[in-house]
Amino acid sequence: MTYRIIFLITLLMTLAACAAVPMNGDVTIGDSDLGSAKMSATRNPTLKSHATYSIVSELPDGAVYKGKIQSDLKSVTMFSNDGKSMKCNFKVNDLVKGFESGGTGSCTTSEGQNLNVKF
Repeated sequence: MTYRIIFLITLLMTLAACAAVPMNGDVTIGDSDLGSAKMSATRNPTLKSHATYSIVSELPDGAVYKGKIQSDLKSVTMFSNDGKSMKCNFKVNDLVKGFESGGTGSCTTSEGQNLNVKF
């Protein structure tokens, strides 16, 4: 019985650590607002000292960009399935806690769209 409880607690902690951190923001090009973007950062399980995150962003036009970043890095270049790119610079509130601590980010696509996010 004790082993089951320990297993269940470990499983729940692992699932909580892998929860996606939502990021909210708007996409613009020049002075035109193109709409809201869906973006999230999900912590990947690792034994390294710095967490690795998978970043996924869906823009209002349906383009989806994906990439990976370590919590101690500030920028990432993500790619869509059709070869477009988006470079993002992030500022997290606490580098040790990673994206879960909140912060801000700004991204620019290879098409000139800008995305500012809060998380």
